[in-house]
Amino acid sequence: MVQGYNRRVVRVAVLGACFALCCFIYLIRLAVLELNSDNIGAHPQDGTTTRTEIVQAVRGQIYDRNGVPLVTNTYTYDLTFDFSLMPTDELSRGQAILRALEILDLCGESDRLCSNRYPLEGFYPSLTYSAAASTPGNAAYDTLLSVIESSGLRAAAIQRIRVSEGMSRTRAGEVFDADPLQYVTAEQLVAHFESAYLLTSCNAKTGERDFTDAQVDRLLRVYWGMEATGFSRANDYILASDVSMDTITCQREWGVPGIGFSLTAKRVYTYPGYASHILGQTGPIYAEDWAYYKELGYHMDATVGISGCEAAFESYLHGQDGVRVVKEDKDGRIVDEYMKSEAVAGQDIYLTIDINLQIAAEDGLRENVNYIRSTYGRTDCKAGAAVAMDPNTGEILALASYPSYDLTTYNLDYQTLASDDALPLIDRALYGLYAPGSTFKPGVAAAALSEGIISADTLLECAGVYTYFDSYQPTCWIYNSTASSVHQHGWITVSEALRVSCNCFFYEVGRLAGIDTMNRYCTLYGLGQSTGIELGESSGILAGPDYRTLSHGVRWQATDTIAAAIGQSDNAFTPLQLAVYLSTLVNGGTRYQAHLLSRVRDFTTRTDTAVSTPQVLSTVSLDETYRLEIISAMENAVSSSSEVRRYLSGLPVTVAGKTGTAQTGGKLTDNGLFVCCAPSRDPEIVVAAVVERAGGGSYASMTAGRILDAYYK
Repeated sequence: MVQGYNRRVVRVAVLGACFALCCFIYLIRLAVLELNSDNIGAHPQDGTTTRTEIVQAVRGQIYDRNGVPLVTNTYTYDLTFDFSLMPTDELSRGQAILRALEILDLCGESDRLCSNRYPLEGFYPSLTYSAAASTPGNAAYDTLLSVIESSGLRAAAIQRIRVSEGMSRTRAGEVFDADPLQYVTAEQLVAHFESAYLLTSCNAKTGERDFTDAQVDRLLRVYWGMEATGFSRANDYILASDVSMDTITCQREWGVPGIGFSLTAKRVYTYPGYASHILGQTGPIYAEDWAYYKELGYHMDATVGISGCEAAFESYLHGQDGVRVVKEDKDGRIVDEYMKSEAVAGQDIYLTIDINLQIAAEDGLRENVNYIRSTYGRTDCKAGAAVAMDPNTGEILALASYPSYDLTTYNLDYQTLASDDALPLIDRALYGLYAPGSTFKPGVAAAALSEGIISADTLLECAGVYTYFDSYQPTCWIYNSTASSVHQHGWITVSEALRVSCNCFFYEVGRLAGIDTMNRYCTLYGLGQSTGIELGESSGILAGPDYRTLSHGVRWQATDTIAAAIGQSDNAFTPLQLAVYLSTLVNGGTRYQAHLLSRVRDFTTRTDTAVSTPQVLSTVSLDETYRLEIISAMENAVSSSSEVRRYLSGLPVTVAGKTGTAQTGGKLTDNGLFVCCAPSRDPEIVVAAVVERAGGGSYASMTAGRILDAYYK
């Protein structure tokens, strides 16, 4: 009885397991069919094949604050091979490639073929390595080594060296790496392709070769490109770029197996060479970023912003790609196609930048540097940066770094740019750190006045040398100046000290205020703090006990405070931070977030979907009397300097400014800095300029003058 019961239980269990297995297989089959319906599906009944294509969304365009286009789009057709749709046997595959090349010949577009750094020259079978492919450090050489590695030729060569020379694998690898092209010759590379793709195969019946020498020569170039670019199911091969619609039509009519086309959007820069650091670039998704973009719904071949505004505002600019379903017959001809999902265009963005001011800033820096080099022989003066902003909103009007580069030729120029000791790829306006020198003094004056440490009438003595400390007795700049016969400023007020940029006055003010009070105000001004700009930046260094202990492991001394009070010590800020700092001072104490995005506009409806508003980051109480006292002193600083006055002449408004000459250490020439605002009493624009190794702050005022001239004219 029990045994019968057990047998029934076993039978039920077996039947249940069989049923579960059938269900599992059925579900798997459904899943496969569903996946195939979304990608590639064969229909044996009529011999057709269905595949999907990504339709790239129109990327949003970029404009300046006045609606002037900075980055637009142009669209080109690329002729491509789809790995999964190409013939599987090498003879048919080679014939398909030759047929596609014939289309290009007929349409007169053979010059559109992608070279992919083809390393050979001559005519098959007499081929040798080209000069570019034989030169270490050249892109063609690097590509050649990559193919030698991926094809197994490197491993085979190392094995030959081991056997012939009796070496260890490690030593053989070192010998190979020292001169790789000696061990993988052009003949051996060609032989690899001949073998891998049956280029020298013969017809079984006639004994004649399947491909002529001329055909092999052409096939070698294509197969090279496929290996060099990693042609696979996940990566289509671009045979020719920027082809005409005639070529696309002919391709469709001829029905070459595996061949198709893709619509590629290219960015057009309407002001080549300007605003390059700001605008940035687009490109394919980096492998390390794929998980992030996949989560957002991007496909693997998507084009994304990889730097500058293109990256910062990717969520607005990208749009949503569409999907086209294409049905082909057994000969590769399209018999039906439809949109599974429509592409949604990206939104346009309007920046706060004024392109006229941007051009003036970049041209001004170039002119400034060249003038200093040619006039004063300072050959180490090679670079600089400038920022113009609205002090009442935080809007960036210009953000310039010199030297720069041209986005239209960036890829071609990259090796030269990367090896340039002037570092053109670095955005100095956002990442360059400079001691502020005497441009720091207005902030120290405002702090001391606000705290009641000094008043507008307080007199402090400059004897040329500051003698309060026995161990450290720094001098004022006038002490060693040949322009003064007395080498001291005597007893002066804060207004006069700002005008003549007296060091001794501010040594004493710094000592009286103390580092904690100075830094409390400097933090509110935004020095050593993030400005909030969308592109990323260096946060700078605010000198003080915390930084000194953390970075150097030593204690802060009282003598360090007086050095910090004149903008030296560890103080180092970006030009943008200097612009934010001065804006906070001259607008009465409100620090706004610096920003580049003005508004976002829908591509279809042409209506704004987002508009930026000023964001307050901090406020500092600054009495109007003190504000005007400082501005008046800065007005006098401009008018009393013949050099500065020369560069700022002809403007319809009064300018308040402050020069800064910052020591750079060792025997290097001092950096020159200049900050200013206009109109002085009710500022609507602030400019901060830095010229590296300029020798003095007045020399940096040339750039500011060019920007203000463009702003008012």
